[in-house]
Amino acid sequence: MTDTPTTDAVATRELRIVDEQGRERLLLTVREGAPAVLLLREDGQPGASLRLDAAGRPAVRLANPDPAWPGASLEVDGKGVHVKFDRPGGASAYLFLNNAGGSGVVLIDTAGKRRLDAAVAADGSSRIVRYGEDGKPLA
Repeated sequence: MTDTPTTDAVATRELRIVDEQGRERLLLTVREGAPAVLLLREDGQPGASLRLDAAGRPAVRLANPDPAWPGASLEVDGKGVHVKFDRPGGASAYLFLNNAGGSGVVLIDTAGKRRLDAAVAADGSSRIVRYGEDGKPLA
């Protein structure tokens, strides 16, 4: 083991780490006061990211290497927290817990239309609503 001089800190707004071929693969950055870590695929596109927004709320995003397949995100926002799965073209599903204590699941079809809501309110009441192809609740 060799003695390597060390410092206590390195100050920069961006750090780019490259692979053996010189391609950027990891980006650590702070833009407009918001920090982010991006894991980049060989094509330079983000495969995963971890960010804080200006209010300090975190978001993790996972991109599918095939852009036609679903991706996922875990995010804290002003309403609460949610996990969302999105497929290009409209289909999505998400699970949420809002700041008031209500939770639920929402399912969206491939045409982008809401098809099912299942929710539990903060007071413990629950509901399940199915929607038709026209976007209206089924009786």
